Amino acid sequence: MNSKITLSVLGFGNMGQAIVGGLINKGIMSPEDISIYDPDEGKQKTAKEMKVDVCPLPEILLEKSRVILVAVKPQVLKEALFPIKQKLHESVLLVSIVAGVPIEFYKKFLGVPNLKIIRSMPNTPALVGCGITGVSLSPECGEEEVRVGKVIFSSVGEVVFVPEPQIDVVTAISGSGPAYFFYLCEGLISAGESLGLDKETAYKLAVQTLYGAGTLAKVSKELPETLRMRVTSKGGTTERAINYFQDKDFLGIVKEAIHSAYRRAKELGMQNLLE
Repeated sequence: MNSKITLSVLGFGNMGQAIVGGLINKGIMSPEDISIYDPDEGKQKTAKEMKVDVCPLPEILLEKSRVILVAVKPQVLKEALFPIKQKLHESVLLVSIVAGVPIEFYKKFLGVPNLKIIRSMPNTPALVGCGITGVSLSPECGEEEVRVGKVIFSSVGEVVFVPEPQIDVVTAISGSGPAYFFYLCEGLISAGESLGLDKETAYKLAVQTLYGAGTLAKVSKELPETLRMRVTSKGGTTERAINYFQDKDFLGIVKEAIHSAYRRAKELGMQNLLE
């Protein structure tokens, strides 16, 4: 591959649109460097509004670029891949954002055992450019594929590279993590309302507090434990709440919940491999 990257995108849902939008808005790629295929007319219209090339057939994507981003839902993956199956070759780099689908599945289903594959796990904050993506590479990948992975996923946030067995941990921590955050937010809002706040005020207090705390954690680069202790005055209100959390083994509950998500991620990966 040359230094300039072009990209073909199979499937143009929310995450595909977020990545393409990030690449264009950050000046990483021009619209003319990107081609998409999606049978949905609404998504085609969105692509045209972004001035990217809309292919009438999925197999044409392979003529447009050697880098193919697979951005379809898991339940339609085989159907989406079938039209390009016969035309794939070892010079193609397949980049997958399909949750729960291991690298080995693509090699077996597509019949290209030496195919270069990037398996990734982005999360929904990518939709606003604040995501983090876990990336795993097949053994055939080298420095150029690392560069391509960084280019694509840095368009929607930060990137970490992990061995493929750890991608299920990434799924449990950051892939599912936004839902845990939103659940905590729900709890803060509900508690505020139960103490007499109107919903709008409780919502604003909860969302801005979590946003600010997350920003502080990122900017300060200090450990969360250190930041927590700074807020926790001895004998104060925060200490009372933290003590209650500790009495109920809050950290243990979080740990077990994430272990449960991890086990489910492994189950889904095995199911997809065996199907």
